[in-house]
Amino acid sequence: MSSNSIRISAELFEQAQRQGEVLSRSAAQQVEHWARLGAAVEQSGVSVAELVDLLRGDSALRNPTERALWAAKRAQQARDIAAVESGKAAHESMSWFSGGRAGRAKAIDSPL
Repeated sequence: MSSNSIRISAELFEQAQRQGEVLSRSAAQQVEHWARLGAAVEQSGVSVAELVDLLRGDSALRNPTERALWAAKRAQQARDIAAVESGKAAHESMSWFSGGRAGRAKAIDSPL
């Protein structure tokens, strides 16, 4: 695997070192792990407002019922995106907005 050098703040590097030690990762491995998590969060459909709430620690997403609802929504969205990308469904037939990954998929007013 090839690698590239990037610049990060000394503070972030030190945090990665500390957290990496706990999880038996190098600082670089810890930063890569955080980057993968960040990419997954962006692709999950979590809104900026929800992410800010999560970072503040006061999110309604901590409620198990709401977490389950959002998990169901993201699962349906993933199925819809896969169906559009594979050609098994048309954009217009999708029940969830896809965040741009499947083109013109539309949102509807439905809890699931």
